[in-house]
Amino acid sequence: MYRFALFALFAAFAFAQPNDPFKPKPPADVDAALRARVQEFFDLHVTAQFRKAEELVAEDTKDFFYTRNKPKYLSCEFSRIDYSENFTKASAVMVCEQYIMMPGFADRPMKVPTPSTWKVENGKWVWYVDQDALRNTPWGRMTPGAFPAKGAAPPPPSFANIPTSADFLFKQIQLDKDAVRLKAGESAEVTISNGAPGVMSLTLPASSLGVDAKLDKSAVPAGGKATLTLRAAEGAKSGILNVQVEQTMQLLPIQVTIVE
Repeated sequence: MYRFALFALFAAFAFAQPNDPFKPKPPADVDAALRARVQEFFDLHVTAQFRKAEELVAEDTKDFFYTRNKPKYLSCEFSRIDYSENFTKASAVMVCEQYIMMPGFADRPMKVPTPSTWKVENGKWVWYVDQDALRNTPWGRMTPGAFPAKGAAPPPPSFANIPTSADFLFKQIQLDKDAVRLKAGESAEVTISNGAPGVMSLTLPASSLGVDAKLDKSAVPAGGKATLTLRAAEGAKSGILNVQVEQTMQLLPIQVTIVE
């Protein structure tokens, strides 16, 4: 358990990344509404008012919310928000102070980046979890095991294949290039390879560069590859275009340079 907790802690810090200055800004009222709902949701966790927090949970996630462990946060503050699907979905990262139950950390609280996902439901932002996507991990797709024989204790979990360093995660999704040069009307391709033993899901956060970006597949199987095609429109500008890995919240930056 301690090795897994340490890995989770490393991963949380590894993928707390800064905002992309080239992303289009959301409408002010949309952004204010989401920030208020996210802050309220996490404040209710700080005060352990989980029944009230339920009112901010999507209908398809309520059962999951009832049964999941409720973390005890001492305080939470915003780190970043990434919008998608025309500002109707978002990934928010809060930095939450909490106690980490493992040797060397249990005696003092630590601030840990904590991701959450949100969508608009009936005109309001609600917290939700894609529970099927949760089964896709860097070690493969998790499937429920058989129930143990009556009266028998379940076998202890094995951590033999779980890494002890966050470096493992950085190496699972690789780009064949992290920079492209384009003229208006030109196209370029970037190959994305999945070295993890499970499916990894890719998305493209909104960008204001004027560069059309398309993935030939959003779910990349273990050992598989996806192709990202970039095409510069008239008036395109240089900047950073990101590919996001949903399972880890990792952002893979690609430097796009527009040349005359």
